[in-house]
Amino acid sequence: NVVLNTFEKTDAGGWQWKQGKQFTFTVEDTTYYYALSCGLRINSGYSYSNIWLLYKLNGPGISHKNQFEVVLSDNTGKWLGKGQGNLISYEKPFDGRLKLKPGKYTVEIAQNMRDEKLAGVSDVGLKVVKAGKIY
Repeated sequence: NVVLNTFEKTDAGGWQWKQGKQFTFTVEDTTYYYALSCGLRINSGYSYSNIWLLYKLNGPGISHKNQFEVVLSDNTGKWLGKGQGNLISYEKPFDGRLKLKPGKYTVEIAQNMRDEKLAGVSDVGLKVVKAGKIY
């Protein structure tokens, strides 16, 4: 049921807030709802316990943008993602049960933190899955 699962590398010097990562997918089967999740890979250069992200979704009959937060560590500073050593992975659902028309869609994900160049984010990804049959 996975339509897309891909990652884009960020700039080694830091992920600039003006440089959103774009992902494209195509919907052919309109008998399903679709769910979108953001993937992140964070390395030891990241300084915060969370990250705020903006996303824009554009396609046939839909155009919207929203903000969401990914909590990266608990109150003690322990990373909540999966992985060991220098690279921790996260997956955060941000839009579920979308009823989409057939066609091509674009999602742009950008960081929305105070730092213009955000260090420590290695990769940003998008996962699109069929989320359940529409009856």
